[in-house]
Amino acid sequence: MSKKTKQNQQTPIDLVADFYSQEKLDLDQIVRAKKASIQSVVNYSLAPYTGNFGFDQKKHLLNRTMVGLCKRHLDDLENLNLQSALDLILTPELFDEPVNNYYHQLTSAEYEELYNNEDVPAGDPFINRPYANNSSAELEQFGHERYTAIVSWVNQRIYKQNTSIHWKLFVFLHNLVPTRCFDLGHKAAFLYIKLLFEACFGSYKEFIYQVTLDPSMLDFLNLALSQKDTPDENYAREVQELFTVGKRPFAQFTEKDVREIARALVGWTYDYEKLVFSEGTQSHVFFQDHNHDIGDKAFSSFYNNQTIKGKSGMDGQEELQEVVDMLFDTEESGIYLCRRLYQFFVYPVLTPEIESQIISPLAQVFRDNDHSLVAVLRVLLGSEHFYDAAIPNSIIKPPIDFNMGMLKELMITEGHRVYWDGKELHNEQFTPNHPAFLEVEIDQTTLSYNLFGQSLHWSCYNQGMQLFTPPNVSGWPAFYQEPVYDMFWINSSTIKSRKQAAHWFRWGLWLYSYEDQGVSLKYDLFRYLSTYQNPADFEDFIEEFNQRLCGAAINESTVQMLKNELLGNLNDMHWEEYITAFLDDPSNDSLSSIQWRFDNVLFRFFELSVYHIH
Repeated sequence: MSKKTKQNQQTPIDLVADFYSQEKLDLDQIVRAKKASIQSVVNYSLAPYTGNFGFDQKKHLLNRTMVGLCKRHLDDLENLNLQSALDLILTPELFDEPVNNYYHQLTSAEYEELYNNEDVPAGDPFINRPYANNSSAELEQFGHERYTAIVSWVNQRIYKQNTSIHWKLFVFLHNLVPTRCFDLGHKAAFLYIKLLFEACFGSYKEFIYQVTLDPSMLDFLNLALSQKDTPDENYAREVQELFTVGKRPFAQFTEKDVREIARALVGWTYDYEKLVFSEGTQSHVFFQDHNHDIGDKAFSSFYNNQTIKGKSGMDGQEELQEVVDMLFDTEESGIYLCRRLYQFFVYPVLTPEIESQIISPLAQVFRDNDHSLVAVLRVLLGSEHFYDAAIPNSIIKPPIDFNMGMLKELMITEGHRVYWDGKELHNEQFTPNHPAFLEVEIDQTTLSYNLFGQSLHWSCYNQGMQLFTPPNVSGWPAFYQEPVYDMFWINSSTIKSRKQAAHWFRWGLWLYSYEDQGVSLKYDLFRYLSTYQNPADFEDFIEEFNQRLCGAAINESTVQMLKNELLGNLNDMHWEEYITAFLDDPSNDSLSSIQWRFDNVLFRFFELSVYHIH
């Protein structure tokens, strides 16, 4: 049985009304602008795209399939045609386990109190290790160290992603079928994350069966607490409305259908004590036949008046599969999933033309290919419609894409620690024996904890999207809430946080405290400039900079502004001299002569509206 007790349901917040009132936005103007963009589409064909597959088309494909675009992804597609590019992008990634990168956060006594067993060595997996069975561990919410370790592991995998859609699909599924997976500790969180990852290239129908029995989902939507005399309808409603067939008026399931599915699923729960406090990575989910409703379940005409025969004993667990089969026997299930895929990967607004010429045939692909998301995406991402001129650069980047793109582009993990002592900035590259760098040992393992588990994670949180803590069971409203959609990402609070993130490259990303100041990680300018074809030529440099980083071309006045930031009162020839001298001899003196100029340009670039779209 679950150790948790059901909590009172909170009154839902009208996010759209709240958004308008706070930001003083004109709803009608937003609706007109969003519809005008998609109505300029001229090609609604899913026929294979045979036009030019050049830099702009490759960049568009990568913008929509990577979690943050950077040069190495562009390089991977440089010599590929469209079909070869799709083959690469639709290749699954490998999965591993998070490791102990939190060892520097705990004393031996603190570890023993939380986990009641000896620590795993630094760099070794820890998922199978339990928590200590005492009240203090629970009051500490299981210890934030392992939470941060798992978050850092996921974010680091995204940072290091191959040129594969896998992690973008992971974010899609996490938003579509969300849970607050850390509510039950690190093992339950890992099981949910692993399930999402494996489902990306599998059958979505099978995923719905499996996620129904995921401990964090059983907990999140109260199915574990459901009783046969008073079945909880929460999951029964959401599995239809949000996960499979959609809401009215599109899907015509009834309130009786909700009640009948709730009756069919009652009996599934998990063992809280074993999940949290025992060794291993088992889910400890089981079926209580004595708590199952053995009566027949009769459904409406939406489900073809189907009846699921009640079953007694352990045979009652078979009713879950019958419910899943029934959901996916509807045409609406394919249409709903293809709508959500389209809104996530192409554009959020749906028109009658898109419904009839794009969504409907894609739904048939979905059904014909064992409910495969990848099969649908292969058709969609390779279609004439996807490369219509109205589609690229039409969506505001989600926070995870915005932040990760900056980090990946500047290869932040290859940077150097810096420390500002109040008078001057010390760079580990040139002063490795400074006490600020000697006091704390940093390697790639501990760097992951601080960089990806803290700095990046909280930056995304301040911009409205922290992985594994969705605002509600519907996910993040920017992915589904009409008519605002992706404009939810931009308001007076989040735009301030995005601007603060752009300051990372002036001062570095915070890693840890030293005395009264912070030690940060700053990108390696020499390494980054070396990725450009001709960085010493200002015009060539700005053009390549713009091509790589921005969603649309920048105008001449913006180029002049960047030029002023970079050169000040210097001319192009001085820039060439500075860069050539620096690349020939990347010493501290030559670095200091251009670092501040380049930092200013980066800050301005990441402020530009064209960087915030893709």
